[in-house]
Amino acid sequence: MNFISPSQIIQITIADAINLVFGTLLTPREISLEVGYPKYEAHYTSSIALAIANRLNLSPFQIAEAITLTCSQNSAITSQWQIQALGKGWLNIFLSDQCIAESLLALEQWQIEGITNYEGFWQKSNISIDFTNKSLDPIVQYAYARCCALIRLAKLFDGAASPRHQKSGSDFTAQSLHLEAAEIGLLMQNLVIAAYLESENSTSSNKSRTKLSRSLAESFLQFYDHCRIFGVSREVALRRLLIIRITQKLLLAIAPPEINYAMYL
Repeated sequence: MNFISPSQIIQITIADAINLVFGTLLTPREISLEVGYPKYEAHYTSSIALAIANRLNLSPFQIAEAITLTCSQNSAITSQWQIQALGKGWLNIFLSDQCIAESLLALEQWQIEGITNYEGFWQKSNISIDFTNKSLDPIVQYAYARCCALIRLAKLFDGAASPRHQKSGSDFTAQSLHLEAAEIGLLMQNLVIAAYLESENSTSSNKSRTKLSRSLAESFLQFYDHCRIFGVSREVALRRLLIIRITQKLLLAIAPPEINYAMYL
């Protein structure tokens, strides 16, 4: 099962809007899209209007406004995300609670080749010699160890770390999430890595993988400092455990092939 990131859908939608309004064909990959959060309130930002302004001989803001208007007329889009044009021509994109909830569930259910779930922990199918201590950033190792420790503690506490204890998908997507800033930041970093792993160039650069691993680990440690899973409501605890399990899976998926983190399971 492939994972389709919200960023991919947003890029396709904006490319279609530009073609419809201006008759300019762009591939979705040409639509610049960056994670805006936590620097900005928006989940994603795009500078595509600035990039094509000279080609269209229009101001970036005119282009951004036209893109916003076209996208906003589609109810299927507005139920998932809102788009806003800013004065200099930037586009801000805000994901709805429904989109965030669906993304969390999709990330949890995503079957990544070579990774399986055993007793609540994601593991590489082919366990090789683990060179973890020699090959990996200590911050990444520590973040992964904390993920496993929290999952283990939750299982000992009441079994809540098991997917079978989660609410049904329809119940989860129907509730108001009220995510903390650290939860949103961690989700966005997981979405960046998921989009990277699904891209054609996902095996092209060890440097990119190292940078992404570090960013995800740092986001997780901010989450770890600010978001408790004990002493909060069950709904909040289950949601945060879902994010932790996703993070454990994607830290494993983005790691070099020889890294399996077996010592932390």
